[in-house]
Amino acid sequence: MRLPLFPWFAACALALTAASPTLAQAPGLPQGSADFRLVTANDGKDVGSANVTITAVLGGYQAVSHGHLQMAKFTYDFNNSNRLDPNLNIVHDDLTGTVKGAQVTFHMASDSTGRQFNINIDAQGKTTTNTIDRHQNNVLLPDLDPAACVEMAHFALTHPPTAWIVIPKQNGLLVPADYVPDADAGGIFHGQPLTVHHTSIIVSAQNGISVEVYYTSEGQLLEADLPEQNFYVIRDGFVLKDRPHYTPPHESAPPPDAQQGPPQQPQ
Repeated sequence: MRLPLFPWFAACALALTAASPTLAQAPGLPQGSADFRLVTANDGKDVGSANVTITAVLGGYQAVSHGHLQMAKFTYDFNNSNRLDPNLNIVHDDLTGTVKGAQVTFHMASDSTGRQFNINIDAQGKTTTNTIDRHQNNVLLPDLDPAACVEMAHFALTHPPTAWIVIPKQNGLLVPADYVPDADAGGIFHGQPLTVHHTSIIVSAQNGISVEVYYTSEGQLLEADLPEQNFYVIRDGFVLKDRPHYTPPHESAPPPDAQQGPPQQPQ
């Protein structure tokens, strides 16, 4: 569902009445800071860290996240600042990343109508612009960004019938997302056993990849697995017990021109 035709600041004022009844029943976005480990799935080695801080601001939320990945032949850093309205509709997002020493910036903001995003990308000495539709239940998904996974955990609580992902590569790829609830799993958080919810988010109906999110009933993100990219994003102090067997999405393959592992770098 594309957002109504009025400026984003009016959408903020009317968001609670314009939201669907299911979305309105979801708890608010969890506030505060959280630290995460970046772990390679095949051997369980820590290869980096990330953190996210979410605060309530006038008209919605501000989500700020950082991450650093260090591998033998690959380095990746990102900084992301995302402004959201009360229903987690993106207002504007500023993403910067450094990949093997090369810096990339990705800026996305609602236009004056509130129906489209204007995208500006600076990469490899070139500036690129694009315009895409602005939808509800939309997440900008940089590689290994816990802020994006927190937002997806929030949407997973409501199982939206339609949802979208913006992949910050090329000119900005807008693809559908399918939230598929799975059986609850067991875990330990700071020494205490708990039951966690599990949802598979299939990114793109064709040639799909998945993000496996594990979260509490309050929407607290505890882990996000990226099987095709061979990484886990694990909250400090959390251990997932008996990780479910992963089944690739139908016709699973990386999205067009995608590369295995980070970054989702504009070309």
